[in-house]
Amino acid sequence: MKSDQKLAIVIPAFKSEYLFDTLESIRNQTCKDFTVYIGDDGSPNNLFKIIKDFTYDLDIVYKRFEHNMGAQNLVGHWERSVAMTNNEEWIWLFSDDDVMDPNCVSSFYKSLNSGVKADLFHFDIDIIDGESKTIKKCSNYPAVLRVENFFAERIRHKIHSSVVEYIFRRSVYYREDGFQNYDLAWCSDDATWIKFGRKSDIVTIPYARVSWRFSGSNISSNLKQKSVVLRKLESNVQHIQWVADYFKANNISEETSNLDKFKWAFSVVILSTAVSVRERYRLGLSVVNTLGYSRIAPLAMAYLMYWDVKRSILPSR
Repeated sequence: MKSDQKLAIVIPAFKSEYLFDTLESIRNQTCKDFTVYIGDDGSPNNLFKIIKDFTYDLDIVYKRFEHNMGAQNLVGHWERSVAMTNNEEWIWLFSDDDVMDPNCVSSFYKSLNSGVKADLFHFDIDIIDGESKTIKKCSNYPAVLRVENFFAERIRHKIHSSVVEYIFRRSVYYREDGFQNYDLAWCSDDATWIKFGRKSDIVTIPYARVSWRFSGSNISSNLKQKSVVLRKLESNVQHIQWVADYFKANNISEETSNLDKFKWAFSVVILSTAVSVRERYRLGLSVVNTLGYSRIAPLAMAYLMYWDVKRSILPSR
């Protein structure tokens, strides 16, 4: 690592299928003032065979962890990958299957040098499929987004957010006790960006984008495995509870309705075919009671009925 580097790009790697594309997008950066840290989560594939060809063009630090931590604690693997870094001021937690525009790093430094005061920077994103074709251009963020508005827009499905389009200051990472840890790391990113953006908001870097891959092989794509759907639901509920406590403790106003939050929390079940009709209603009532939303129980059940009717008249796929 060069002593004057300010940016660490951290890849907690496991999958090999798109790793070349990811590293190629990093090699194509017009500004290479960064070090890439790759933490191999005990992958069954030979990741270094892919990585070694990039070591001639990129400053790469690679470490293979023999224990596959991500299967039980994905956030734990993120953390040990970040721990590989060498005190760079800024950290970009990326992935092993997404890609960045060639001008992302240069645009980051341009924003940083403009005098903007921020702990958390953000890139707007597109969603691509397994063949790298754009399937959705997501709504752009405002130049500056307060965390209460971030939460409200996420709950109302107005904006998309994941892990890979954020660059955060190392000091805020330690000040806020690192990443928020939920099962499957589901919602961990949303909670983390709320913590990291609390004092100085979320600042979006213009004129550069990140492409997030919806490939069918990542956790976000898994709506058919019942056990995974139920674990996602539990993390959603924990996130709603965490936000309520965090906002209260930090005097942050919260403007979404309880029905909005129920709809969002339950969306993973609504979109899944793995849960039976009877179990959906049972789970719906359980979520309402767990969150203390008993007053909206009739509205919540009406919402589930609406989706049952909608599914019955839509053509099967």
